[in-house]
Amino acid sequence: MRELSVFLFLLPWYYASAQSLEPTGGKLPEAYDSAAVTYFSNQSRTLAIHNGRVFYGYPGMLGHAFYPDETTWQNGSIQYDETWYHNVSFMYDILKDEIVVLHPNTIPLRLFSERVQRFSYQDKVFVRFNPDKDNIIKSGFYQRLIDGNATILVKRIKRIEEKIEGNQVERRFIPADQYYLLKDGSYHAIGKQKSLINLLKDSRQNISQYLKQRKLKFKTGKEETIIAIAEFYNQSRK
Repeated sequence: MRELSVFLFLLPWYYASAQSLEPTGGKLPEAYDSAAVTYFSNQSRTLAIHNGRVFYGYPGMLGHAFYPDETTWQNGSIQYDETWYHNVSFMYDILKDEIVVLHPNTIPLRLFSERVQRFSYQDKVFVRFNPDKDNIIKSGFYQRLIDGNATILVKRIKRIEEKIEGNQVERRFIPADQYYLLKDGSYHAIGKQKSLINLLKDSRQNISQYLKQRKLKFKTGKEETIIAIAEFYNQSRK
């Protein structure tokens, strides 16, 4: 009986340690499996990740505030207070840059963003950044699209647009994603195709030819074009 008591006392610590060392999921150690899974399934309502503020939604708005463009609950992983939680039902509110988790009692809760280190779902990974030395990057969650000599980050954003229709004010969510290049330790906001190519000036001519071959245009496919430019540049640097 004493051994069981000691085990249950240490179990939360062991769980947190195992989660922190397992950022991408995976099978739990065999010795841990049965007793730990049973214990935490019984404690799921009181886990730290299930403490937050009630999310009331956006009544009267057109569209939705979430990413991607759907309103279904995602199943993924969240690192919260340095502890990983897997198989969590949540949505990413990009208007307020917050995670909304589904509590076991079915109440949606808003997590405290500053306590979330990173999260992932649908092969998408988001990491919380603090402002850089030049204040180009602001505090918030950024998705890493391309990693390499030219690293591309995107800040998923929605804003509210108001428009008068008849005698009523129509309010809807409008996407306003912002893209950034990390190169040689410095961040740069990507506004236009020309400015991005100029930042990669050692391959400027080759990049322009590559875009013509693939018939890619910044105006009609911004994200696709940015990714293609970064991938081409990184490949040329190998």
